[in-house]
Amino acid sequence: LILSVPKERAYAPLSQIRNQILWAVIPVIAIAIILSLIAANIFVKPIVKLSNAAEELSKGNLDVELPTGSKDEIGKLAKQMASTSQSLIGQIEEQRQTNKQLIDQKTQIEMQKNQLVSVSSQIRDSISYAERIQRSTLPPISTLRGVFPESFVMYRPKDIIGGDFYWFERVRRGNNEYMIVACGDCTGHGVPGAIMSIMGSNQLTNIIYYQNYLDPKKIISRLDKVIKFELQRETEEVNRDGMEIGICVIDLDTLKMEFAGAGIPLRLMKHGSNEMIIYKTPRQMVGGIEGDEQQVFAQLTKEVIQLDVKDRIFLSSDGYQDQFGGESDKKFMSKNFNKLIEESSDKPILEQQKIIEKTFSEWSKNTSQTDDVCVLGFEIK
Repeated sequence: LILSVPKERAYAPLSQIRNQILWAVIPVIAIAIILSLIAANIFVKPIVKLSNAAEELSKGNLDVELPTGSKDEIGKLAKQMASTSQSLIGQIEEQRQTNKQLIDQKTQIEMQKNQLVSVSSQIRDSISYAERIQRSTLPPISTLRGVFPESFVMYRPKDIIGGDFYWFERVRRGNNEYMIVACGDCTGHGVPGAIMSIMGSNQLTNIIYYQNYLDPKKIISRLDKVIKFELQRETEEVNRDGMEIGICVIDLDTLKMEFAGAGIPLRLMKHGSNEMIIYKTPRQMVGGIEGDEQQVFAQLTKEVIQLDVKDRIFLSSDGYQDQFGGESDKKFMSKNFNKLIEESSDKPILEQQKIIEKTFSEWSKNTSQTDDVCVLGFEIK
């Protein structure tokens, strides 16, 4: 048998097949698109939020909201970022508090600095004024040069004001005229020493001018009594504050000199001699010598020396010889000071002064000044 197929059933039209395929694919594509949108909403959106949050964090906005609700990897990452952000917030707050404390401390330091500057300025002004007061109690060199033209004073306080002082004046007793020259070295330096030096200078004026004392032993014993009274009038405690002093009283008619001292020696260079004569004094502190005025007088010694024209006399506190310096940073020492005076005494006295001052400056150039320095010298006319 030969089967026969209808012609219209054997071959379907091509357009009909295409339509059938499209109707079969379109639902699949639609479902895929819908699923993609759902996936994007589920996965991509949190990633975008996390990315935006990370960008805000990089800008310093640590309070940004992070998508930490999910339990997937994105949620874990967001939680780690949130934890780090909170830690940074804590550190920043701690740093902010530290900075605030530092700013407060800096403000306090600035205030204290300004107070110190103000106080320092007031102290400098006070010391400068005190220096003018102390200088006013020291006699002008013209007073000494009016009698002995060849004379000098080297006066160098350690701290602007100091405890060394010098005193000289021409006085008349009856028909005779005398030149009284003194050099004092008070305990301490700076303000305490300056107060003592002013006291000593004023008391010398009072004792010599108004009480008419002329004997150097009597002047010193009375000075000791007055200082004891001034320093201990309100207390029973023993007070060792006082001064060392050397006093020369020269009769200008006969050139006979009387010298007494406590702690300060007299150095004499006789004209034409190369060797110095040193008159030592008891190592006592005026104002601290035991005994009453008569007992103190008895403990002192007095030298009576006949001077000649061109003899040179030197009085000095111990500040010069006690100065540290030189290559070994040692004291200058008395023997070197004596030798310096001896070797320079053939020069005019003002040139000798320059040598003494230059030697001191060179010796102490690398070392701060140890003590107040006072050296005075004069040549008998």
